[in-house]
Amino acid sequence: MTQALGYREGMWAVSPYNFDPKVRAGMNLPPKVQLMDMTLREGRQVDGVSLRLDDVVEFARRIDAVGIPIVEMHHDDPEEIRQVKKLGLKFKVQALVHPTAALNPELCKHEIDLCLDVGSDIICLAYAISDYNYKLVESMGGMKISREEALDKACEAVQYAKSKKSALISVNLMDFSRLDLERLKTIARRLAEAGVDILRIDDICAPCIPAVYQYHAKMVKDVIGKIPLAIHSHNDFDLATAGQLSAMQGGAEILEGCINGLGERAGVPNIAVLAAVLEIFYGYNMGIRLDAFKELSEFVADVWNQPIPAHLAGTGRTAFSHAAEVHYVLPEGDQWSFNAWSPKTMGSTDYVALCHYSGPMAIKRKAKQMNLGDLSTDRANEILAQVRKELRLRKAPLTDGLFTELVGAAAQTAAAGGKSTERLEAWNRMLNPRK
Repeated sequence: MTQALGYREGMWAVSPYNFDPKVRAGMNLPPKVQLMDMTLREGRQVDGVSLRLDDVVEFARRIDAVGIPIVEMHHDDPEEIRQVKKLGLKFKVQALVHPTAALNPELCKHEIDLCLDVGSDIICLAYAISDYNYKLVESMGGMKISREEALDKACEAVQYAKSKKSALISVNLMDFSRLDLERLKTIARRLAEAGVDILRIDDICAPCIPAVYQYHAKMVKDVIGKIPLAIHSHNDFDLATAGQLSAMQGGAEILEGCINGLGERAGVPNIAVLAAVLEIFYGYNMGIRLDAFKELSEFVADVWNQPIPAHLAGTGRTAFSHAAEVHYVLPEGDQWSFNAWSPKTMGSTDYVALCHYSGPMAIKRKAKQMNLGDLSTDRANEILAQVRKELRLRKAPLTDGLFTELVGAAAQTAAAGGKSTERLEAWNRMLNPRK
């Protein structure tokens, strides 16, 4: 084991134990992993979101430039799939056929034909399998049939789709962890025999610990062999990314997420961070432009009208920020004492966060970063006193405009030979406007 396995000059310095054979001994890591982006499907199941066709097409262009190989779209919007396929982009389009259609064989055949007609590369049929959601077969599919009959019909749908020989066929097994494992294995075996190209296990509402994802993935892989296994996970308990990675450690080859972690309820994995972890922590080289995620994250925030949480890992405003003073008094050239990766990895930048614990070195760093000059420590302390006062009054981050004003006021006070900091108070200009 060497540090080099977790180190790339100027980009990241993570634990070498990520690559220790003894640490990885219990893993069943696949030789190759692919990522699927669901922002055009799962990422639209968000309060207030409704996209135009132009928005969909532009997102498709941008996600293709990042290098994501599979993009999931919804079978309810065939024209969107048609227009995206006309672009001639590199990624494969997966059309998800939700249980409403997939549970009913006749409806399912119609949707399969429609997905094929608009050029879908992969058709994913979703099936309810657990004790909790099997009732959907009747309430959504309109059928009163036994579980064995439902499995027979699922296999028939797969065989019908395979007979068309125009797309890969995936089956999504909903709520896999709340189904008896032996039954899950039986379903997986039957679908494999029916000719499914991809099997996808879906946690539906994240009701399990990460170890379950790994264990069940390993058990299913033992049954389906070389058929790729995909994993769908939700963030209801803040474990969606852990679930993805654990399933991969059990052998899953297709992982997935959304830009900014958008999705139902608490969302799904943030695909930007998932991509970074796969490369940095596991060593997979997938040809994905990590440095393009920041711009794409901001694009989605604007078009979806869903602001990026400030602390969102990888692309949030404060993702690469430092506030404590000790973070600004490092030895010359020290990049890694308080960082495991560089912001440029994700196309982002450092951010100086000002708070109660900030000191003069943070003030000096922020002024230099904003091209406001090199401050003396005494000048920085004068500004710091006003920064702390403004933070207490405002209870919000200082704007760059206000910080610039405080720096300028401090310079004016110093030029006048005065020691008073009264003129530093930003609100003073309102009380005593200049004539």
